[in-house]
Amino acid sequence: MISVLIADDNQNKIKNLRKVISEISTDINLDTTTNVIFAKRMITENHYDLLVLDLALPMRDGDDPLPINGINFLADINRGSGKLKRPFHIIGFSAFDEHITNFKEQFETELWSLIKYDETNTSWRNQISTKIQYLIKSKSDLSSYNSKQYDFDLAIITALRNPELNSILKLEADWKTLKLDKDSTEYHVGVFTKEDKRIKVVAASAPQMGMVAAAVLTTKLLTNFRPKYIVMTGIAGGVKGIGNFGDILISDIAFDSGSGKIKTSEQGEQEFSPDFRSINLNADLKESLLSCKGSREFLNEIKSKWVLNNMSSELNIHVGPLASGASVLENQKALDQIKIHSRKLIGIDMETYGVFYAAENFIKPKPIAALSIKSISDFGDKEKNDDYQPYASYTSASFLYYFALNKMDFDI
Repeated sequence: MISVLIADDNQNKIKNLRKVISEISTDINLDTTTNVIFAKRMITENHYDLLVLDLALPMRDGDDPLPINGINFLADINRGSGKLKRPFHIIGFSAFDEHITNFKEQFETELWSLIKYDETNTSWRNQISTKIQYLIKSKSDLSSYNSKQYDFDLAIITALRNPELNSILKLEADWKTLKLDKDSTEYHVGVFTKEDKRIKVVAASAPQMGMVAAAVLTTKLLTNFRPKYIVMTGIAGGVKGIGNFGDILISDIAFDSGSGKIKTSEQGEQEFSPDFRSINLNADLKESLLSCKGSREFLNEIKSKWVLNNMSSELNIHVGPLASGASVLENQKALDQIKIHSRKLIGIDMETYGVFYAAENFIKPKPIAALSIKSISDFGDKEKNDDYQPYASYTSASFLYYFALNKMDFDI
C-alpha cells in the first residue's frame, strides 16, 4: 500500500483528485490538507510516497493563497528542515498558467513534476494515474524482492554478555563490532570458514535474561540482518540423571513452562494447571543433530581444548524438550512439577521459547529454522551456582561452530 498527501485549498480539485486515485486502487492511504501549517505537520508525522502540492496555498485557513507559500514549503522539504520527512515523490499542481511558467524551473531543478490542472482536459488525470500506478508497482516489486532475500547465514543470540557472548566471540570469525543508527544493541559480524565454506554470521546478547528480552532481540536480528538460521547458545539448567556439567542440550521441543492457569482447589489451595504451548525443531536440523550424538571425536576435541582441563566427565549431547520459564529455578519441587507434564525433559532456561516464537511468527523471509544449543551449568536445585557457566558457555559455542561448519546446509 502506498500513502499520498494532497495539499490543496480547492475542495473541487481535491474531490477530482480523490476520484482519480480511488479508480486506481482502494488500497491507498490518502490524506488531505488545505494549508501549509497542517501540511508540515502531516509530513512530520508521516512518511508519504507522494505529495501532490498546490502552489498557491494559504499558510493557515482563512489566509490568502499565495504561490510563494507553496514554493517555500517545497524548499523546506528539499532542505529537510526541522523534522520534515521527505516524501519519495512530489508533484506540483496548479490551475494557473502563470504559476506553471514562473515556477517551472524550481521543480525541474529538483527533478519534480509540475502539472497543469484543467477540468476540461484529461491530461492531468493521465499523468497522476501513471505516477501512482508506477509507485504501486515499484513498491510491490521492492516488497517481493525483500521477501526472498537473506543477508546473513546465521544469527546467534545469547542472554548474557559474559560468559555466553564472550564464548561466541572467541570463535574464529574475524569479528567486527557494528552499531546501527537508533539502536542501542551492539552487534558483532564475522565469517566462519572451513576450506571453501564461508558462513556469514552476526551475534548479539540481550540486555537481560528472559523470554521477552530474547524475543525482542531475535526480532531485531531478523529485521536488521535477515539470517537463514537463528540459534541461541549459552547456559541452561539440567535435569538430574540426564547429563553432566557442560553437556550440550539440543531443544527439539521448546515450550513455555509458565503457560496455564492458577486455580483454587476444593481445599482452598492454589494449584497451577499447565497449558504448555510448544514449538518443534525443524525436522531436517533434528536429523543432522542426532547424527552428531555418536561422534566422540569432535566432542572429545571440544573437551580437550577447555583451558582449565578440570572436567572429569565425558562430554555428551542430549536432544529433547526444553522448558522456558519466567524465572530462574532453584527448587527441585518446581522442576519436578514441570517433569510431570514433560517426561523426556532435558533442561530448563528462560529464553529458548521466546526465540522460537519470534522466529516462527516473523514476516517473510522468516528464518528457515530456529535452533537452541545450550549446555548444562547447574541442575536447578539449592546447590545451583555460577561455577560451571564458563565451561557450559564454551561447550555450547564450540558445538555450534562445529555443527555450522560441518553439518548445516546454507545453500538454500
